[in-house]
Amino acid sequence: MVTFISLFLWLVVDTLPVEVAVDPGVASVEIFLDQRSIGVIEGPPWQLKCDFGSTLRPHELVAVARGEDGVELGRAEQLVNLPRSNAEAQIVFEGGETGHPTAIRVVAENGERLKPLAVFATFDGRSLVRGPANRFVLPDHDPLQIHIVSVEAHFPDGVTARQDVTFGGTYGSRVATELTAVPVVTDEAELPPVEALQGLFRVHGKPVTVAAVEQPGVRLYVVRDQGAWPYLRRIGQHADQRARRISHDTMQQFRDSRRDSTSDFADSELPADKSSFHLVLANPTYSRGLMLFPVGQPLDIKRWGLPWLVTHVMNDEESISGQRLAEAVAVAGVRAAGDGRPRAVVLVLSDRPSDEGIYDAAAVRDYLRALHVPLAVWSVERGAEDGAWGPVADISDLGKLTRVSRRMMKGVERQWVVWIEGRLLPSAIELAPNSIGLELAE
Repeated sequence: MVTFISLFLWLVVDTLPVEVAVDPGVASVEIFLDQRSIGVIEGPPWQLKCDFGSTLRPHELVAVARGEDGVELGRAEQLVNLPRSNAEAQIVFEGGETGHPTAIRVVAENGERLKPLAVFATFDGRSLVRGPANRFVLPDHDPLQIHIVSVEAHFPDGVTARQDVTFGGTYGSRVATELTAVPVVTDEAELPPVEALQGLFRVHGKPVTVAAVEQPGVRLYVVRDQGAWPYLRRIGQHADQRARRISHDTMQQFRDSRRDSTSDFADSELPADKSSFHLVLANPTYSRGLMLFPVGQPLDIKRWGLPWLVTHVMNDEESISGQRLAEAVAVAGVRAAGDGRPRAVVLVLSDRPSDEGIYDAAAVRDYLRALHVPLAVWSVERGAEDGAWGPVADISDLGKLTRVSRRMMKGVERQWVVWIEGRLLPSAIELAPNSIGLELAE
């Protein structure tokens, strides 16, 4: 009965028009932003102005269509400044003789009707083996327990499609596809069982249902000020001298492939439960009127080591001229928030970073905090002081980079992912007062 014509696929701030299309019989449409009514439209052109605020924040936009008698006829929802994709991945369950799922098949496609470069799947956080036609056999499992299946499809240009579903236990044969991943931090070796977490998470003061808990591999997104690259390469040369465990052929492969880190030597078959490094270019590209920041394919952090990756991975498209650091960090945060993994974003700065973007550093830091995505800022400047981005870590030599990298990985590996029923705004999720020992990641 009502459909959004205005699709906010890019990060938005300020006041923008919101337009909807309606079916015959609709007398009015009320628009809500974050559960607050911003106006009622009673006829063509079915449009009104919406103030998204002056700083980046995640939002929920809802259009409610009503008839002449005021009865609701239908509604449309749209999440703004949250993960969106022009690709889709769907999970098709296959059942055995007992009626319980024994395998899944993944159907994935992007807006250009291209097939994915790689497809991954996990069952309760453990990687599944891919078979022909993107079919994955499920392990033996207790149908009376709740299980979570996650799939990811990777397309060219860093586009990723994801779906997360739960089944079993109280769901029975029903599949709940609307889930929100919430990263929490704890010093305990294990989180309490799902049953013990019920009532510890709230939205607008009301308890929400915890569906599952897991600790998959870490996703680390790195945005680099290209002015820092010459310093990082010098640090990397010292790393080369110490990397005796890496064969000459492997090191040569890195050198030969440096020009395109997003595809040439990515770990394209990296299991979904491994920790991965992704380079996010601060130099945008443009497609169909959208400004895009390319995201590199995954590189195995355990295999190469974070100091090595930070000082060796590059792309020919990187340039100091035209780089938009704050916007790239915001995009990295959105991407990390959509992964359903323990996550963090790292920004590497030079002594004089150049940023031609429109967003303020402090505002982007607050935005990532609202997404529950930790942000670490590193600088190659010796004795770098805290600035617009907040606290800064000195990585001006290999020893410092190694220590900072180790602290980073220890911190992010303390994260667990709690899956909550419903498609929720991350900024609306809070912990109850009795959630002793738990913290939301930020």
